[in-house]
Amino acid sequence: MKCSRLLLLTLLCFFLHETAEAQYVIVDSVIFKGNEKTRDNILRRELDIHAGDTLQTTELDSRLEFNRRKLTNTNLFIWVKGDYHQNKPEHIVLTYEFLEQWYLLGYPIFQLADRNLNDWWSRGHSMDRTIYGAHFIHNNFMGRNEKLSLKAETGYTQRLELGYSNPYIDRKKTLGLGASLTYSTSKNLAFRTINDTLNNLSSDKILRERWSGAFSLRKRIQFYDYHYAEIRYSHSVIADTIRQLNPNYYYKGSNEQNFLQLTYAYSYDFRDYAPYPLRGKKLDFAYNYYGILAQDALNYWDLKASIAYFFDLGSNFFVTTQWKAKVTQENKNIPYANIQALGYGNDNVRGYELNVIDGTNYLLSKNTFKFQLFNKIIPLKFIPYKQFNQMPFSIYPTVFFDFAYVYQAHPELTASRFTNRWIYGMGLGFDIVTYYNFVCKLGVPVVNSGKSGLVISIGREF
Repeated sequence: MKCSRLLLLTLLCFFLHETAEAQYVIVDSVIFKGNEKTRDNILRRELDIHAGDTLQTTELDSRLEFNRRKLTNTNLFIWVKGDYHQNKPEHIVLTYEFLEQWYLLGYPIFQLADRNLNDWWSRGHSMDRTIYGAHFIHNNFMGRNEKLSLKAETGYTQRLELGYSNPYIDRKKTLGLGASLTYSTSKNLAFRTINDTLNNLSSDKILRERWSGAFSLRKRIQFYDYHYAEIRYSHSVIADTIRQLNPNYYYKGSNEQNFLQLTYAYSYDFRDYAPYPLRGKKLDFAYNYYGILAQDALNYWDLKASIAYFFDLGSNFFVTTQWKAKVTQENKNIPYANIQALGYGNDNVRGYELNVIDGTNYLLSKNTFKFQLFNKIIPLKFIPYKQFNQMPFSIYPTVFFDFAYVYQAHPELTASRFTNRWIYGMGLGFDIVTYYNFVCKLGVPVVNSGKSGLVISIGREF
């Protein structure tokens, strides 16, 4: 009996101790400051804290920061700050303060026609291989994170592109839509790949003309899950010269290619800062079916999947590991113009920037160890506009190790050295991150294809 009383007394003391430790506060309100254009209901859509919620004091700081990162990932703001103050005993008010981006932008375009700076430099770094024009963007023009864009380019290629997206068209703010229309011509064209290198042809006449139109729907579940569906029609025509140089550029030696494409994609995005994440994870899956109509020039499917993890090791050290794979339907005669594996965008092994490794299936792994050497918001008082006079700036020394495998059914036809075997790249570098989602990566591979020196890339992580 005495043991039972002692046990009950011990449990009662433990319960009272836990109750004393687990103090709670009530959120009276959530206040937004600085969102002159962005509507409050768009911001509240991102939060998992609302007026009337009860929070443990021990989790208050982490929840505040967690939601600050979600607001940052709307890509509407240069910076987001979160804070709270006690309104009355056991009651608090949460405050999020913003510096909005400049939403109406018009700027000149100057970019390289080649896949990256290293490729352009190896081809003689001629200014003839550049693209210039103008890009007009109106982000958030109704305060609901919409985007309207017009892009006009000339030079190495000519391109006109019109796009619109609205992520929230329903009352629950879960359904979005997008549409785009693109027209382009080129007098310079890569018509085949030999020895893992693009062969290009230049002409005074148009070598390829194409246009495409697309309509998409997006369904957002909770905060981090996205479902996409897109239907796209493409029409393109090539000159006889291209067809003669590569009869397999389009199917069966045709000068023309028309097809309807259907895409379903799923994305789970749980990252702290989408342009350059340091913590979290991201999962992507996409199924593409080419040639829905019976008269289409194509008829096959492919699957793409990627997963990325971002680890905070403490003391400003971070590790990123990213995996991407593609599988294409077997026993299909896929034209050259529709086969892409490594060498485009960020789908490459660092150190192989000069190479294009074509194939129907591939596996790619990119791994980076980094240290946050510098991370400040630098005031630029000589600039009168608040959207530009506070510049976030970060520097990360990095060590990277990548590897990949690309499958190609007939590598002897292209004299490929890097397909159907493992390839590796390793080296040192610096990543520079600043405002308006600008990320510049400098790398020096020490294990590579034998051609690359300094590697420079501009873009997002994966």
